[in-house]
Amino acid sequence: MTGRTIRIFLADGKPSGILTAEIMNWTGKVVICPRTDLQRLADRPECRRSGAYILAGPDPDDPYGERAYIGESDNVFARLKQHAADASKEFRTRCALIISKDENLTKAHVKYLESRLVGLAHEASRCVLENGNDPSSPSLPESDIADMEFFLSQL
Repeated sequence: MTGRTIRIFLADGKPSGILTAEIMNWTGKVVICPRTDLQRLADRPECRRSGAYILAGPDPDDPYGERAYIGESDNVFARLKQHAADASKEFRTRCALIISKDENLTKAHVKYLESRLVGLAHEASRCVLENGNDPSSPSLPESDIADMEFFLSQL
C-alpha cells in the first residue's frame, strides 16, 4: 500500500472545536463537531449536503463505555438540529458528518453508507449502538456499490 496524506483543519484554531479531515485524492470529507458548537456548524455550507453522520458520547450506563447513533440525511445539519432536541440523544458529546467534497453523494449513496456503517459498528462491538433498527441497504448499481465500498475504505 502506498502512503496517504491526511489534512486536518482546525476550523476554530483549537483541537477541541470544529475540525475537518480529508485524504488527498479522495472525494470524501469528515467534519467533527462538539455538541457545544452545533450552532457554529450552521455557518458551514458543506454541512447542509447529503451525508451520513455519527453521534457519539459516553454511555450513561457504563462509565467506561461509548454510545453512538448512526444516521443519514439529505441535509445533515437539519437532521442534527432535530437530534439536538431529542432527549434520547442526550449522551451525544460530538458528531461526525461524512459528506462528499464534490457533492456527488445521492440519497441512495448515503443510505448505503448508513447501512454499512451500522453493520460495521455491530461487528466491531466497541460501543452501544442506539439505532432502533438495522437500516436496509438500498438497491444500487454494481458500479455504485464499488464506489461506496472504496469511499468506506478511505473513511
